[in-house]
Amino acid sequence: MRRITLALILTLLSACGFQLRGSDTLAVEADTSLPIRVVGLSAYSDFASALQVALRREGLAQAEQADLTLIIKPVEFSQNTLTVGESLRIADYDVSGRVRYQLIFKNDPESAVDELAASDEFDRIIEASQRLDYDPEAPLASRAERDETEQALYQELASRLARRVALRVQALKS
Repeated sequence: MRRITLALILTLLSACGFQLRGSDTLAVEADTSLPIRVVGLSAYSDFASALQVALRREGLAQAEQADLTLIIKPVEFSQNTLTVGESLRIADYDVSGRVRYQLIFKNDPESAVDELAASDEFDRIIEASQRLDYDPEAPLASRAERDETEQALYQELASRLARRVALRVQALKS
């Protein structure tokens, strides 16, 4: 009886379009695994690590030589106050992360010729944000929470960037 109930629930959830968070990617074709060169990031940064995992998940492998080059500017974080509590203290705020990037395809007439030509063309931007509550009684805990939030935003930005690159590669192959 339990198996039938479980099968019924799973069928209903899949029929309504329910997906677990993080699994919202469309299926990228298996032959999308092509090398990609990533420029502009420190190899040891948190964002570089998150991006490497996300690219691999999308079927793209980092390489020194590749027909596809992804140039990335460092991730920029900003903080905006959302509400102010009693005695004019910040009650909660929004932490936003933003990454600018440029794709260069070796044989695509619409993309820049090389890295130098693309240096001023960072018109592609990916953003993510998260709301945080501020506790004036525990400022160290608030700082730790902000650090955790920045790590989560690194993951989200890397995932979105890798997905966008994979979709662009897929579009060019069509």
